[in-house]
Amino acid sequence: MAEQPVLTLDQVPSYRPDVRVRNVRGGFLVAVAGEAFELSETASFIWKQIDGANSIADIGRLLSSEYDIDTETATADTKDILEYLATTGSVVF
Repeated sequence: MAEQPVLTLDQVPSYRPDVRVRNVRGGFLVAVAGEAFELSETASFIWKQIDGANSIADIGRLLSSEYDIDTETATADTKDILEYLATTGSVVF
C-alpha cells in the first residue's frame, strides 16, 4: 500500500480503471493490484457516490443526509475512508 495522502475537501475522487468490484452480502468487495478487501456499509455508500464530479465535501453531505448524522462528522469520516482507499490504489485524485 502507498503512503496515506492528506486530502482536501474540494478534491474529487475517481476510480482507478483496473479496479474490480463485486457486490457481496450487500457490501462491496474491491480488488486492485492483486489485493482484495471488503468495504463496510458506510464505505460502500461512499464508494457509490464516486462519480468523477462529487468532491469529498459533496460526498460527506450525501453521507450526512443518508445516515442522519451531522455534516462535519460525515465529511471527516468520508475524508478518512477516501484517504484509506487512496492508499490501496483503488481511488485516485
